[in-house]
Amino acid sequence: MRVTNNTLINNMLRHLNRGLSRLDRHQQQLASGKQILRPSDDPAGVISVMELRSSLAENDQLLKNVTGALSWLESVDTVLGSVTSVLHRAKELTVYAATGTLNSDDRNAILKEVEQLFANVLELSNASHGGRYLFAGQKSTTMPFQRASDDPDSPDYWVIKYHGGLANQETAALNVEINSNTVIDLNIIQASGTNAEDAEDQVFLPIFNVLSGIIQDIKNDDPGALNQRLGELEDALDGLLSVRAEVGAKLHRVALAEERLKDLHLNLNKMLSNIQDIDVAEAIVNLKNEENGYRVALAVGARIIQPTLVDFLN
Repeated sequence: MRVTNNTLINNMLRHLNRGLSRLDRHQQQLASGKQILRPSDDPAGVISVMELRSSLAENDQLLKNVTGALSWLESVDTVLGSVTSVLHRAKELTVYAATGTLNSDDRNAILKEVEQLFANVLELSNASHGGRYLFAGQKSTTMPFQRASDDPDSPDYWVIKYHGGLANQETAALNVEINSNTVIDLNIIQASGTNAEDAEDQVFLPIFNVLSGIIQDIKNDDPGALNQRLGELEDALDGLLSVRAEVGAKLHRVALAEERLKDLHLNLNKMLSNIQDIDVAEAIVNLKNEENGYRVALAVGARIIQPTLVDFLN
């Protein structure tokens, strides 16, 4: 087979281009830290990378859901803890007021404090988190508990009406997805009834009723009625503690979900790194090998194209 000068030069250029292409690929890998730069590099690996990235995106969203749910439930638990303290103080004052030996100044002092406790519970019942009311059900942008009258001299001033969502509505649940196909309802207190005007919840409205009754009994100086209010306070406390137990159980469940999702996040990132990330030491060795090979090819090429027609004429 006849080998011409053009054949030698074309072969040299082809090998130089291939070597330069391999050198460029290793440089890109080192610069990006990824061994898969395009689908053609590893079709099977690209599929695995896409699946892992999809799983990571889903896991990250679930982590955001869980973090938000934890924050919400912790806020609920904090509020209910404060309400519990208020009821214990109300119980102490009721016991003191029921002795029947108080003078008018003592009764007025107790009355003022109980009125402040009532206002405190009203404020706590309308607590919000992230711009949403904690105890309004699915109507989280509506203030749930409001006075029936704004006139302090009106009896309705101590009557509280519920204006939030109702448990028997189709969209009552405040569901948050904490796992694939697993949701948890953050709605702790669901009022029941056919409409907001007649709605009754299991925690706050009983508390408002007993506190307003204590206020009225102190005004009437009725120790017997106040003694009966102690039983109502105990019932209100029992209901409150039951709800706090439910909140605690949900907090524990969500905390476990968060721990599991964090572990899964680490595992998915490790798997993704094993597929697409380079071994830096190995990549540097490969780069130096290709660089040396390219330099040798250049040196050989220089010797091939050096002779000219003048050299042959001589």
